Amino acid sequence: MRVTVLGTGTSFGVPMIGCECPVCMSTDPRNVRTRSSVHVEVHVELAFLVDTSIDLRQQSLERGIRRVDAVFFTHTHSDHVNGLDELRSFNWLQGGPVILFSRRDILDDIAMRFDHCFHPPQEGAGVPFIQLQPVEEGKPFDFRGVEVTPLPVKHGILDILGWRFDRFAYITDASHIPEASMEMLQGVEVLIVNALRRAPHPTHMNLEQALSVVDRIGPRQAFFTHICHEMEHTETNATLPPTAQLAHDGLVIEI
Repeated sequence: MRVTVLGTGTSFGVPMIGCECPVCMSTDPRNVRTRSSVHVEVHVELAFLVDTSIDLRQQSLERGIRRVDAVFFTHTHSDHVNGLDELRSFNWLQGGPVILFSRRDILDDIAMRFDHCFHPPQEGAGVPFIQLQPVEEGKPFDFRGVEVTPLPVKHGILDILGWRFDRFAYITDASHIPEASMEMLQGVEVLIVNALRRAPHPTHMNLEQALSVVDRIGPRQAFFTHICHEMEHTETNATLPPTAQLAHDGLVIEI
């Protein structure tokens, strides 16, 4: 399994428009953070995304992404779904649909927001060919040989999903991970989890909270994502253990 981190930024992205802070003005490419998403290649005939970042077209071109069989959605905030129309390129490359997995209410919201995919306004409208597949949170299922578990997590007052794929797990935008989900994360080899900044935040875990999650789960390697412009890449990683580091756009992880 090969995981490519497509984006590690918040809904604003980094650099932020108009900001002249040291991180936004940095020349280190690891401080450039497009909106958060990952691409997972299981083998040459099976690959998927977690979320369709608003920057999906740019990310796919920069990272050479050519296959997407499915998307596993965490929630429907714009930075995580607004790249959905770019899936039509993968329809064209693969000659078939892309399956969207998530909880029923999340898929219902996607269907409402992207109604044109199901009711094209005219012939030749160029819409994605997608199929909706609802799943039950906390209930593992098989996707073409990969054991997938939708993990209930909290995003402020919102109930969203993290995802476990065999020995890899990806959680973003979480402010709290319930005990039942912590149990379902045991045995994960590689974990990507959100860490917005050092200061507390009402709807996202900060770095201290994310480190506590990593300590509880005990993966071989952890990476942090959904990072704002308040944490510089090299300086922050110098304060962290080598087994728990900030991710960066374009990072490739072999599992």
